[in-house]
Amino acid sequence: MAGIDKVVTVTIAVKDQDEALQWFTEKLGFEKRADMATPGLRWLTVAPKKQTEVEFLLAAWFPEHVGKNATCVVATQDCRKTYEELKDRGVKFSQTPAERPYGVEAVFADLCGNRYALLQHKAM
Repeated sequence: MAGIDKVVTVTIAVKDQDEALQWFTEKLGFEKRADMATPGLRWLTVAPKKQTEVEFLLAAWFPEHVGKNATCVVATQDCRKTYEELKDRGVKFSQTPAERPYGVEAVFADLCGNRYALLQHKAM
C-alpha cells in the first residue's frame, strides 16, 4: 500500500542560516547533516547526534514565520541535567524542569524565538 512512510524533515524558520547553524551546533550540540546551495535557496539541516531519521531544516526563506514555529518536542534521558548543561551554554529557558503527567519538561527558545519542549518521558 502506498502512503506516508515517515517524517524526515522539520522546518524551522530562521533569520540567518549561518547564525542558526552556529547556535544549534554550539548551544545544543547538534551536528550539520546537509548543506546544499542552489540559486536562491540553501538546504541546510542539523540534527542531534543520535537522531538518524529526522533533521531540522534551517530555512531563511520564511521571514514571516521566524519565532512563530509550533513548539517542537526534543527528548532527553535526564531533563534536569540537560537543562543545566544548556543553561550553562547560554540557552534561554522560559520554564525550568517541572513534573508533568507525561514526564519532566522544560521549555527553551532558539535564537529566533522558536520554542522547544525538552522532555524526559515518564517510564511506562
